[in-house]
Amino acid sequence: MFTHQIDAHLALKLLSTEDAEDLITYIAEDRQELRKWMTWADKMQSVEDEQDFIHYARGRFADNLMLPLTIVMDGKPIGSLDLHEIDNVNRHASIGYWLSSQYQGQGIMTRSVERLLTIGFDEFNLHKIILTADVNNKASQAVAERLGLHQEGTMRDQEIINGQFCSFVQYAMLEDEWANED
Repeated sequence: MFTHQIDAHLALKLLSTEDAEDLITYIAEDRQELRKWMTWADKMQSVEDEQDFIHYARGRFADNLMLPLTIVMDGKPIGSLDLHEIDNVNRHASIGYWLSSQYQGQGIMTRSVERLLTIGFDEFNLHKIILTADVNNKASQAVAERLGLHQEGTMRDQEIINGQFCSFVQYAMLEDEWANED
């Protein structure tokens, strides 16, 4: 199975239905915060909802259109991270993620995204990886900035979340810039 060990405690593994119960528990605990940034937060109400998403994501993985991963700390699922909108012709993809509030502020997401960048450039042969963050989501913007992604611009009123138009800051990194990071 697809697993990337980041350190002795932290790993990324292919999203599995075995993760559904833990993940939906964290989603329920953090729903009020997640719904500020994620259109799906209110739709994920049960283990079955999470399992349905996992089946969808694994199907996209089988079609080489998505890499859905679980963030695992000491063997326990604590969040999710993915490459999605994988365009194999133009060699680019976008990053999406969320992490249980119990584990935030420890550098887990920065280290996880850093590993995902390596996977994207080295294993998926991507040329460009994009990370978008709500203009008010300073924590996600900080992840992008810590990893040296370049701010490409602001997409105004890009998406409706909770009935409100939201704007996003887009960051990206090119493969040769990642190679220079080493």
